[in-house]
Amino acid sequence: MDSTRVRGTKDADDNAPHLLAADTHQQGLLLAHVDVHHTTNEIPMFVPLLDTLNIAGMLITAGCLHTQRKHAQYLHKRDADFVFCVKDNLPGLFATLDALAWREVPVTHTTTDRGHGRIETRTLPVMPAPPDLPFPHIQQVFLIERTVTDTHGGTLSNVAIFGVTSLNTKRGTPAILAEAVRGQWKIEVPHWIRDTIYREDDSTVRTKSGPRTMAALRNLAIGALRLYGRTDIAEATRWATRNMGRPFAILGLTS
Repeated sequence: MDSTRVRGTKDADDNAPHLLAADTHQQGLLLAHVDVHHTTNEIPMFVPLLDTLNIAGMLITAGCLHTQRKHAQYLHKRDADFVFCVKDNLPGLFATLDALAWREVPVTHTTTDRGHGRIETRTLPVMPAPPDLPFPHIQQVFLIERTVTDTHGGTLSNVAIFGVTSLNTKRGTPAILAEAVRGQWKIEVPHWIRDTIYREDDSTVRTKSGPRTMAALRNLAIGALRLYGRTDIAEATRWATRNMGRPFAILGLTS
C-alpha cells in the first residue's frame, strides 16, 4: 500500500487530493485507490481500501504509519498476512524490539546492489516473536540494516529498521521478508514516474472526481506498459505515442 498527493490540483480551500492506493510489488500495478479527505488521514482508509479487494492468502505491506493493531486484526480476519516495519510511532513495540538481543542473532540474509556510483548492502537477522509483544498475530520479528557506501568504501548512509510479520518460519523465510520490505520501498518509484513523465504535480484538474480519474489513467498507462514487457516507461511512452495503433495493441484491443 502506498499514498500520493497530487500537489498541483487544489480545491477552493487549497487542499490537494490525497489518494491511498493498493499496488502489486512485482510489477507496480495499481489494484485500487481511495480518496483520503483532508479532514482525516490514511489510517481510517486502510480498511475501506482493502474491502474492495479479495486479499485472502495475500501478503500485505504498508508504510510505518499503518503498523496498527487494528490493521493486523483486520488482516487476520480476512485471511491475509502482513509484513510491517516499526518506528517510534509505536513506542511500546519499538522499545520491546530495540531491547532484544540482536547481536546474538545470526544474519540469515544479505543482498548487495551496485549502481549510480553506490553500493547498497542489506542484512537481515530474524527471530521468533517474543510472547509479550504488544501487537497481535506476530509470528516473527526482524531487523533490516541498510548500508550505502560509495565505490571507495565511504559510508553514505546507515539505517536500521525493525519489522514484524504474521508469517511463520516456514512461509516467511528471511529472503521473503527481505523482498517484502524492499517491495514496499520500490512502489515509491511510480510517484517519480507520474510526476516526471506525466507531469502529475502540474495537473490543474480539480472538478469532483477528476483528479482521482486522471491518477487512475496515469497508473493504467504505467501498468499497461509494464504488462506489455516495457520497464523503460519514458521511452515506452514516447514509442506508444508515435503510432496511434500501438496503444490499442498494448491494451489488447486489436482485432
